[in-house]
Amino acid sequence: MRAIVVSAFLLLQMSVSFAGGESLLVFDAQGKFVAPLDDFGGPGVYLTVNGVVAFAPLERVIVSGDGGPQTVYSATQFRWSGTNAADYTSSDCGGTPVITLITGVRPATSVRLGSDVTLYVAPATNSAPVQIGSVRSGPNFVCTASNPPTTEYGWPTETTYSLTGAHPEPLTIRFPSESLYQRWR
Repeated sequence: MRAIVVSAFLLLQMSVSFAGGESLLVFDAQGKFVAPLDDFGGPGVYLTVNGVVAFAPLERVIVSGDGGPQTVYSATQFRWSGTNAADYTSSDCGGTPVITLITGVRPATSVRLGSDVTLYVAPATNSAPVQIGSVRSGPNFVCTASNPPTTEYGWPTETTYSLTGAHPEPLTIRFPSESLYQRWR
């Protein structure tokens, strides 16, 4: 299902680029411009966080269900997408997660805990072995201690950015001309 949504976004983005040169823009719940819609393995936006460019993924708002085959998705509203699993050096998922995903210009990962989504951005260093003491995963994002601890290559967190604090959900995607039209109505 997610592949279909991503494909639809890409096709729409390409047709817009060839049709009139206007890019789709992302706006938060307050109508504030976030960034142009982009793609890095899925829809999202590039943000500058403490002088570093990082990619923040988006997904459709779930109206009902748990993401399975019976899930109802919004046709017009989006939200910040959080990772399906987050690794931690502590045994209780405390502190910041280890960044093991390579997304965007600078490695980053976003974690959703309830309605709060935080983007964790890696430092400008090479990945290195990191001991993983716990993992937060599953449909309820439950913390499980790694017994025994495992080792993965990743980055510590250098910078955190509250996506929902800076840009409240739901998010909407529209053309620039629609935004101007709505302002002048």
